Amino acid sequence: MAAPTKLAQLNDLLNKAELHGVAIIRRMAEPDTFAASFDNFRSYIDEIDKFYVLVDLVEDQLPLFEPARRDKLAHNLVNLRWQVCIVEVNATRIFILRVGEQGRSMPFGSRDFLLRRRDRLSDIAGFHDRFGEAHTLPRIETELVDTVRRLLDNAIGKSNSLPDLLAEAMQQSSQDLVAAAQPRLRAPSEFGGVTQKRKPVEFKVKIVYGSYYADGVSVQAVAEACAESKMTLEDLALKLGLNRTQLGLILNGADPMTKRIYDELRDFLRKS
Repeated sequence: MAAPTKLAQLNDLLNKAELHGVAIIRRMAEPDTFAASFDNFRSYIDEIDKFYVLVDLVEDQLPLFEPARRDKLAHNLVNLRWQVCIVEVNATRIFILRVGEQGRSMPFGSRDFLLRRRDRLSDIAGFHDRFGEAHTLPRIETELVDTVRRLLDNAIGKSNSLPDLLAEAMQQSSQDLVAAAQPRLRAPSEFGGVTQKRKPVEFKVKIVYGSYYADGVSVQAVAEACAESKMTLEDLALKLGLNRTQLGLILNGADPMTKRIYDELRDFLRKS
């Protein structure tokens, strides 16, 4: 039999998972809290993913319980997880429809996120195939799943992958540097003149409720500065304590940055 302390910890984890799942389900009644923007929806999906992790942790330790309670808890957790799966599909439909109704476009870097949403439809179908019959789980309507898949395919077709965007920016900046290095005929007035350095690029931001947001067109400027400094965007991201995806979202204005990162990016552009 498991030690009382372990059982107490497991009960606390179980309670946390159940409360988290119920909170996610209740939020479906207030679509403005998760479908108002891409960031809101992504945060909602993050909360759903955290719920799945909590359930996985509890299910791994269910053998600590007596068989009768273990079986009942396993059944309850499967049903709760399935309800959240249904919420996930419906929330995706609501969000994409709102984007279309309001004439908004997906932000740069959204493609990979949307591809994962589409893959989740297959994951959810597989979960029902495994547990649906044993736990009498209701099916998600085929029409709903097909609709969400079509909506996602359409949104994916209109979005760009962040690595692709950064690669394009790097390629363009490299082409510009090659072109600048080509010899050219100079006007007589240029001979004997002083070579002018490139004018430093000003890193423009908007401050919203104390958070710094790039102007959304900073990828090209930063890519050019990286090329001149003989470093990659990955190198710059590492220097800032980020990964390349995080840096790309910041440069495109999708994610906020700290004052420290703003200062370092601004200084980097000025020195390049």
